[in-house]
Amino acid sequence: MAATETHPADPVTPDSASPEPPGLAEPPQLSPTLQKLSDASRTIFKYANRYGMVPVHRAGLAAWLGSPLTGWQCLLTTTGRRSGRPRHTPLGYMVADGAAWVMAGYGPSTLWYRNLLDDPRVILLLPGRPPIAALATEERDSSVRARIIPALARSMALPGAVIGTFPPTATDERILECVSFVPLIRITPADGSALAAGPDDPGGLGWAWRQALALGVSFLGIRALGRMLRG
Repeated sequence: MAATETHPADPVTPDSASPEPPGLAEPPQLSPTLQKLSDASRTIFKYANRYGMVPVHRAGLAAWLGSPLTGWQCLLTTTGRRSGRPRHTPLGYMVADGAAWVMAGYGPSTLWYRNLLDDPRVILLLPGRPPIAALATEERDSSVRARIIPALARSMALPGAVIGTFPPTATDERILECVSFVPLIRITPADGSALAAGPDDPGGLGWAWRQALALGVSFLGIRALGRMLRG
């Protein structure tokens, strides 16, 4: 679900200031093989995010990547609870109820989630917008989780299948079962204003003209290259 961390080197140790929130299921107990795969996925995401997605977001190009097929991503910047340094994490998201919503895909051990428990002040970078100083809070109300999480998982499109089911075709109940241990985070502007969904957010149509333009440029480039080779 793109709920990954760019700095998984931070140690994960018991922390009395970051307890598992009530109302969540226990994280699943993984077999040794699945645990190795989970650890490997964190390492892969670490480097893919640090050297790929984070530079794309910071260059203002994330709006060119979002679509109903690939899903959409924001960039969340937290403060490392031990290092005090900015930690940048690309995440699948949606905008609803005046806020952006994300999930901590690795459960309570997710590093950026542990960071915001210590310091809820974050920077939110949405595709096609300037950075927003924001506050992150966990939403524990079961009725809100039941309403937001299925829509959020479906907005992630194909990458959303990492939760253990295929959100576009799964029932709400199945999606909620798969992420019953996953914290849901509400991100609101620090100035008290409400976020409104824009054309480059999930459900918007900004992707349509961007993808059409990219395809058109690619087509013209291929034709030009063909002429050069024939000439």
